[in-house]
Amino acid sequence: MTIFRKLSYEPSRWLEVIAGVALIGVMLLTGCDIVGRMFGMPIIGTYELVSFAGGLVIGLSVPATSRVKGHVVVDFLLEKVSIRRRFVITLITRLMGVAFFLLTSYALIRMGTYIKASGEVTSVLRLPFYPVAYAMGGAFFVECFILLADLGKQAGGDKK
Repeated sequence: MTIFRKLSYEPSRWLEVIAGVALIGVMLLTGCDIVGRMFGMPIIGTYELVSFAGGLVIGLSVPATSRVKGHVVVDFLLEKVSIRRRFVITLITRLMGVAFFLLTSYALIRMGTYIKASGEVTSVLRLPFYPVAYAMGGAFFVECFILLADLGKQAGGDKK
């Protein structure tokens, strides 16, 4: 299962860095826009840029959050069952997650291709939508490998 770790951990770190930079950009842009509005000089296109960056922050941080187990886990039911049943439940849920993220990744990449072909852009800054769809599709593809690596760790005896 180390192949899944190699295919997922480093890309998820890079995606996390990009998401962090986008978040810092949102904070700076929003702050500058607020100050600019106080002086009657708002930044044109702030809404579009914040929307794009928000999508990137959320989408690109999914693999890193899964990698570090940063999501909310409700496992009171799993504590009541045997280790074997716990692994079976984990196996089923991880495989469902892989299927979901694989299909979502495919759909986002397809949507990005369609948007690129149609030439759709934002109304104010004329920015294309497709790079955000591609980025989120790629991040969700990396998430599949994160889930498979986690499943491999648990099959190897890691209880975390």
